[in-house]
Amino acid sequence: MQKPKSNSRRSPGQGNRSLFRRTVVLLAVVGVVAFVPLVAQLVKLQIFQHDQWEQRAANQQTLDVAVNAGRGAIYDAQGRTLARSGTVYQLILSPRDVVVSVNKSSYEDEDGNLKQEEYEQAIEDKRDLIVDGLVDLLGLNEDRLRQRIENTDSAYEPLAYELEEEETTAVREFIKENKLSSMLYFEPSSKRYYPYSSVGAHILGFMAYTESSGSVKVGAQGVEALYQDVLSGATGRVVTSKTGAGTEMLSTYEEYIDAENGGNLHLTIDATIQSMLEQTLEEGIQTYNVKKGGFAIALDPSTGAVLGMASSPNFDPNSYASVFDQELLDELKSLAEEYGEDSDEYNQAVSDALNLQWRNKALSDTYEPGSTFKPLVVAAALEEGIISPDDHFYCDGGQKVADRYITCHKRTGHGDQTVTQVLENSCNDGMMQIAAKMGADTFWDYLESYGLFDSTGIDLYGEGASVFWSGGRDFFTSIYGETSVATASFGQTFKITPIQMVSAFASVINGGHLLEPYVVQSVSDDDGNSTYYHQVQEVRQVISEETSSTLRGMLESVVAGPSASGRNAYMAGYRIGGKTGTSQKRDEKTGDLICSFMGFAPVDNPKVLVLLAYDSPEQSASNSNYTPSGTYISGGNIAAPMAGQLLADILDYMGVEKQYTTDELEASDTTMINVTGYELTVAKGLLTDRGIRCRTVGSGNTVTGQLPASGVTIPGSSTVILYLGEEVPKDKVKVPDLEGLSPSEAKNTLEEMGLFLRATGVTDDGGNLEAINQSIAANTEVSPGTVVEVRFVSSVIDYADQELPD
Repeated sequence: MQKPKSNSRRSPGQGNRSLFRRTVVLLAVVGVVAFVPLVAQLVKLQIFQHDQWEQRAANQQTLDVAVNAGRGAIYDAQGRTLARSGTVYQLILSPRDVVVSVNKSSYEDEDGNLKQEEYEQAIEDKRDLIVDGLVDLLGLNEDRLRQRIENTDSAYEPLAYELEEEETTAVREFIKENKLSSMLYFEPSSKRYYPYSSVGAHILGFMAYTESSGSVKVGAQGVEALYQDVLSGATGRVVTSKTGAGTEMLSTYEEYIDAENGGNLHLTIDATIQSMLEQTLEEGIQTYNVKKGGFAIALDPSTGAVLGMASSPNFDPNSYASVFDQELLDELKSLAEEYGEDSDEYNQAVSDALNLQWRNKALSDTYEPGSTFKPLVVAAALEEGIISPDDHFYCDGGQKVADRYITCHKRTGHGDQTVTQVLENSCNDGMMQIAAKMGADTFWDYLESYGLFDSTGIDLYGEGASVFWSGGRDFFTSIYGETSVATASFGQTFKITPIQMVSAFASVINGGHLLEPYVVQSVSDDDGNSTYYHQVQEVRQVISEETSSTLRGMLESVVAGPSASGRNAYMAGYRIGGKTGTSQKRDEKTGDLICSFMGFAPVDNPKVLVLLAYDSPEQSASNSNYTPSGTYISGGNIAAPMAGQLLADILDYMGVEKQYTTDELEASDTTMINVTGYELTVAKGLLTDRGIRCRTVGSGNTVTGQLPASGVTIPGSSTVILYLGEEVPKDKVKVPDLEGLSPSEAKNTLEEMGLFLRATGVTDDGGNLEAINQSIAANTEVSPGTVVEVRFVSSVIDYADQELPD
């Protein structure tokens, strides 16, 4: 019997279960796949971007308000405030709130429809009120203000910066009267003040907005820039919770981080000495119509502390964006008339003028130092034992060097000279011989030792870099550098900065120490505690104390010698040493000269070193050696007299005791005694005992009157008048014009009028001297017996007036 076949088909229940399992598996796979991006996103947010989103959440939940730090003050060496900060205000407008302040419902009809024209007119009226009021009160630009107020997407539009308290008073009243406080308000800010105006402007710098500072003013130039971090301090913060709308929550969370006020800078600069430098610089510029300004530096050579640093043209840091110099203003006025104030030519000229004012020539510019460099070369040769003070050098008017003949300023030659006389005569021929004996290798070594290839390291922005011969040492010491060695011996064919020159010269007179110059002595905090104090930084010992002492004596002779090139810097009682300089500006091809003087005092223990330079005194004609007034253009004639008086003024201010020679003591002031009523013979004897000469008016044997009266201080060499039987004249007399007279001529002219001469400057050079200024202007009426102080100088020729080799 055949078996029945089995049925391979599944039952309906089995098929459903299989389908269900597949569906479950598919759903599981799809679910897992669907959750992979979600899981990946969660990993990204929770792990990789955790810090970012945590910070964003904190920002949404907290209100973070900055607390500004007070900027530190700047003081001079005597504690006088040179820069300070004060509270001012910014005027802020919210254009959005101007619109919001106009109530829409007030301009709807009974059916709730907006009267669009009336509503918009009300907004425009409110804008007009604000614009007209602020233009009237603050003088704001109307067109620009209307543009700002129509920016309705903005709630923060600064309209005016740095408003003083008195400026805000009227605006506050305007806001109050017109109920504008929701859209117009003040924010406190800070402004920098410079109480001494332009004094020390190039050292201080100023505060300005920069590309990186945004809406915050930072230090620009000077110590304001270099010490920005020290002065600015650290901004504080107040952190509290806030709602989603941005308002502060009354919660328990609050964090307060104190602002740290900036440190106070205490400078080495003395405002009085700084003023003296600036005034002396300006006086010389005006006297000799100096075309390109000048520079001056006063340094304590024993420490490197800068006592003053001046540059012309100058500016006022309180209004740093305004042209300060009158000559520049005159030029701009001419351009405005020619091209208009909106022209590119005028705007470029304004920019150039501002940059010229801001430029610190004493720090940034380079120049050929000329003969002021000669003492550095002599010091190096003495230090190396190549020459001695008693060595002699013969000047016949010039030297043949390689294929060039380089002349001395005295074409006929100075003849036989000692080393001191080479400096006194500022003899280029003698200097070339000394350099040749020293050799190029040694010369180069000392250029390096004096720091002339490096920046000085002074704590100011913008120090320039020296310019020497291409090829460096290899060129200088080769046969091709022979003329450069020769001309470098008298300070030409290379360029250095004034601060480099002063630093190097200081090492020659301070015992041989090259010191790093500096302007910040210390930093203090709010409580007056010192947080930093500058220690003297010695770079290296360049020459010995013995050599330095020898050089100081030589340089005193350059000033005190009766026929020396620096004699116009002589001031009785001050023992000044120094060197003149008159350098060509070969790169300009204009024939212009820089007239300078480097002087120090007292010679035996220098307290101050001064470099004073005038750039391009006006010439009477192209390439002329004379100014239009007839002064020979040289450092000895233009810079030395100004520098001598400057040094005397600084020493007086410092309280340095005067040191008189025997001859100076004889000519020093004395007090007139009473000889009225005495017999003439007795009276003459009493006056002779005090070193006073006399002449008589009238006849008789008894003194009935005298001029000057008893107790009046007069120069020791004065001739007083004794009246015999006649009355002393009481009518006032007019002071004569003494300019151009010799000392004897001036003395006789004054005494004939019953006046007395106090001679200053050079007084022992026979008939070669002439008066350049007097303490009482000509034609001024004075009483008989008045003393008139007159400054005398002598004409000095002290530079190489030939075309130097390139």
